[in-house]
Amino acid sequence: MKLKRPNILLIQRRERPEFSLENLLSGGPGVVTSSEWLALAPHIGREIVLELADLAVFDALVPEATTARDELASRFGEARIASLVESGLLIGDHPEHEQLRAREQALHDTGWWAPAAVAHSFGRWQGIDVAADEARNGARSLDKMLDENGAPPAETLELRPRETWQALPPPAKTALDELMAGRATCRNFDPGFFLPLAELSALLHRVFGAQATHTLAPGAVALKKNSPSGGGLHPIEAFLLVQRVEGLAPGLYHYHSTAHALEPMQILPAETVAPLAHELVAGQAWFANAPVQILMAARFKRNYWKYRNHAKAWRVIQLDAGHLSQNLYLSATEFGYGAFVTGAINDECAERLFEFDGLGTGAIAVCGFGRRADELVTTEFDPLGKAVRSQSS
Repeated sequence: MKLKRPNILLIQRRERPEFSLENLLSGGPGVVTSSEWLALAPHIGREIVLELADLAVFDALVPEATTARDELASRFGEARIASLVESGLLIGDHPEHEQLRAREQALHDTGWWAPAAVAHSFGRWQGIDVAADEARNGARSLDKMLDENGAPPAETLELRPRETWQALPPPAKTALDELMAGRATCRNFDPGFFLPLAELSALLHRVFGAQATHTLAPGAVALKKNSPSGGGLHPIEAFLLVQRVEGLAPGLYHYHSTAHALEPMQILPAETVAPLAHELVAGQAWFANAPVQILMAARFKRNYWKYRNHAKAWRVIQLDAGHLSQNLYLSATEFGYGAFVTGAINDECAERLFEFDGLGTGAIAVCGFGRRADELVTTEFDPLGKAVRSQSS
């Protein structure tokens, strides 16, 4: 068997407090601190505890090169090498590591900058239910946060004495100001409302649709959308989970931004869509009831084609999602609807539903919109009081 080390591997030392009766009886606080070494490898996606001596194995391996297992076992011991192979930190050419090899190759081919790959891979959620966790453990109250963390930083930054400030003239208000004032995150959607297909179409085209294309070179096409994107690449795709849209079967769709069309991925019985919506937004029931959820997923390779192994490329993709979600908020507000965006999503659910691997294409956030419910069940932040409650009221 031939073995190689991962191309991307972060080693972290973590301090861990532990209760110690011996320390307590001897007059101490009863808490001692131990440390452990952790391996964070994005091709695996979970923390693995190491022994300090394991680091010597990685140090002895040449990047990209393979080494015979017997040779490593003779140098570092069979038990140590067997443990590293079993964990996937040493990648073998045997059938059991086929999936790990594929993920390792995807990281290489996509052109990930190593720290971004670690942050993306270890920021993924799987099986999280926010509401259930709060019900089980109790909501983290503001009083508790103040007690644990102290007062937050001031709401605004002041760098110079106020007497030195330059006052600005009163801002001139336009219709855009009124539209922006009505923009507020909706946490109460009308469960009986079906979104008109024409309005879904209008918002998809305005927010995610390509308004024009430009050929940079043969095979290299830039997109013009109503929001900026690094290099004009627009790597974020819109995937829809449809619950209640007039004339559109419930299920999963992909929005094609240049054809302005929906690609059906899976048509589902209406009763099976709601649990999927709940799972996708990590149990946030106040978002799960929206008539349509739009998953923003990035085709990383499209961005990294130009910005390969680039320290800013992953950050730019997050900016893209922010631009898109704000356009969706404003467009929904103009139509009289409430909107939301959340990064608290179950990435594994998104990958399973929409058939991508998380490395070549990965989930960024979920947004959605629909008619606001007349009854406010979940608290919303609307200090201006300008959010439209519903089109019928």
